[in-house]
Amino acid sequence: MLSRLLDPGYVEALDHLAISARRVVEGTTTGLHRSPIKGASVEFRQHRVYVPGDDPRRIDWRVLARSDRVFVKEYDEETNLKATLFLDASGSMGYGKPSKWEYAKRLLAGLSYLMLSQTESAGLVVASASRDVFLAPSSVPGQLSRIVDLLDQARPQGPTVLDQTILRVSDRMGKRSLVVVVSDFFIPPDRMRQGLARLNHDRHEIVLVRVLHPDEESFPFRSWLRFVGLEGEKARLVEGPLVRQTYLDRFKTHQRQLKELSARFRADLLTCRVDLPLIQAVQRLVYRSTLSDGQSKSGLSCGSSPHP
Repeated sequence: MLSRLLDPGYVEALDHLAISARRVVEGTTTGLHRSPIKGASVEFRQHRVYVPGDDPRRIDWRVLARSDRVFVKEYDEETNLKATLFLDASGSMGYGKPSKWEYAKRLLAGLSYLMLSQTESAGLVVASASRDVFLAPSSVPGQLSRIVDLLDQARPQGPTVLDQTILRVSDRMGKRSLVVVVSDFFIPPDRMRQGLARLNHDRHEIVLVRVLHPDEESFPFRSWLRFVGLEGEKARLVEGPLVRQTYLDRFKTHQRQLKELSARFRADLLTCRVDLPLIQAVQRLVYRSTLSDGQSKSGLSCGSSPHP
């Protein structure tokens, strides 16, 4: 099963990447990421004057003896990156050959492999109309197999409940972390507002990965077609050329609204088409922080360029 989602060539390419995160994240085990979170840790940072409420165990008694002034020690903390990965299991994710669903699963499997191989913590949430699946972030042996098993068992069906799932799961996420949401986001953007606001309030780093099929960007249909709803909508017979411009206008408006919403809640928005090699999608996600500080990090696009 691992080889189906993580073929040898994919794994070899993943081994050359490293996870990065822009903001401070907290963790409970030693990993690759330096955090200025204060606490008992591995490397001295600085002294500062004691204030009521400070832990007396952090008082530097030698400084007190020499100067008769009370200082406490602060430390840099080595911390692992903890990530919660959300997968939208709505019916629309099943569109296309290759489907957005298979692409999204392999993308998340690759990201999980990359993180866990770097001794980071990864967990998975599958947002499904039938039932939500929640696997808490962990770096214990076997976590990758558990994530891949859940990805393999899930099916894309029913309406989108991603917005509701984010709100439900946010109560269980604990310390601030990296949150990666993979979806086609074919819902009114305003429905995501409350969930993104909650994640931003809790100081999580948010990355929205929008997976699209080329048909959804270009609407190439040139004849009479019967469209069958993938999330319970009624079938409709339409003449492709007549509805094409209306569709493209609405798609553009939706894209703009989603980008504006992402920027408002400090979320990166990364759009990837299923014809982009997976490793390039992972590279864009991992190295999104390499953009200059003056450049907006919302609305990044995964095109067909051979370079990340």
